[in-house]
Amino acid sequence: MGSPNDTGQQDHTLTLLVKFSNLSSIGLQYLRIIRSCQSLVLHFPHCLFTSCLAGNSPSDESEERERDPKVLTFPEYIASLSESGTKRMAAGVRMECQSKGRCPSSCPLCHVTSSPDTPAEPVLLEVTRAAPIYELVTNNQTQRLLQEATMSSLWCSGTGDVIEDWCRCDSNAFGADGLPTCAPLPQPVLRLSTVHEPSSTLVVLEWEHSEPPIGVQIVDYLIRQEKVTDRMDHSKVETETVLSFVDDIISGAKSPCAMPSQVPDKQLTTISLIIRCLEPDTIYMFTLWGVDNTGRRSRPSDVIVKTPCPVVDDVKAQEIADKIYNLFNGYTSGKEQQTAYNTLLDLGSPTLHRVLYHYNQHYESFGEFTWRCEDELGPRKAGLILSQLGDLSNWCNGLLQEPKISLRRSSLKYLGCRYSEIKPYGLDWSELSRDLRKTCEEQILSVPYNDYGDSKDI
Repeated sequence: MGSPNDTGQQDHTLTLLVKFSNLSSIGLQYLRIIRSCQSLVLHFPHCLFTSCLAGNSPSDESEERERDPKVLTFPEYIASLSESGTKRMAAGVRMECQSKGRCPSSCPLCHVTSSPDTPAEPVLLEVTRAAPIYELVTNNQTQRLLQEATMSSLWCSGTGDVIEDWCRCDSNAFGADGLPTCAPLPQPVLRLSTVHEPSSTLVVLEWEHSEPPIGVQIVDYLIRQEKVTDRMDHSKVETETVLSFVDDIISGAKSPCAMPSQVPDKQLTTISLIIRCLEPDTIYMFTLWGVDNTGRRSRPSDVIVKTPCPVVDDVKAQEIADKIYNLFNGYTSGKEQQTAYNTLLDLGSPTLHRVLYHYNQHYESFGEFTWRCEDELGPRKAGLILSQLGDLSNWCNGLLQEPKISLRRSSLKYLGCRYSEIKPYGLDWSELSRDLRKTCEEQILSVPYNDYGDSKDI
């Protein structure tokens, strides 16, 4: 405002945002503007605005008032422009339109013709206050219907009605299994624990419990465990284990290998689950579903993890290597041979690898380990013992050749639950931690891990 024009007069710039209405075909001036297809700028000389709009000179103004005291309003002036174009533009008035999007072809105030095939692109210009749409409707019945439609769209996908805190689905909102599908079922996202690393026989899985306040009630979670090698071999029948979080795990019914570590309460929504009894150096896939009160399952969420190599106690392995050397040294009686055979046969492949390593490191000058076994125990017994060395993968065999393997332990809390009847339809997830105190006790699990190489290199 206030920039000089060509005539030397002072211009005043009136900037208005115009909302076009397809119902009345006139420009409407609103303080709150939600959509617009153009912004309108009017430049007019320094004189009475209403006189300028009418195109009158100051001398004619008094005569005009005497003949017709009615003042030409701004909407009327804009309406006149839409009827006759810009030919009746008042003297000295300049109008500029800036497109804020493509206008619909039905818009009478757009001087740039839009193609009928070009869709309108309304632009969000200003929102002065956030309010539900149905509050802007004054008619009670319309307001009620709009509120019901909005609630249906929010919680029931627009194909059902909100009844208290659940969705009554329309007849066309049922799946092939006969279960209602109008209320969206949230998908839980399964992940590995960021606090507890997998061990050779154990992993800790986590997910967030989430359910909307209206439409869906989560009553259970299903967890499936699969060995990836089993998935590739369809001849095997026992390819998976499926457990119910409510019926099998927190109830204590049949969960020796699956234990809850953390359950939701009023502050936390995280569910943490310990899966034990796994095989070392093996790839597993875990799949999670949420289940609602109609029996419907959510979309699955998967996690694939490979367990580390078997844990060994390297100090114990070195002690056994010393013991075997003493048994084999000098004359070996039948009793000593049997003791050596029983000791080596019960070690298992990982520890046997380390016994062989330490024996050859310290006593190879008296004979290599495999040769001494065959010489002292005979080919048959030695063959039974040494055949265990081939049970490990090349990766684990390589790690077991490290000069130093240290053993560390980590403490993991879990809930040991006694058998109890839990009604899933009456389950309050926010009070689950409190409710399980009656049937579950917090216990500590010691989890061993191996670190390979010198500690200064780790």
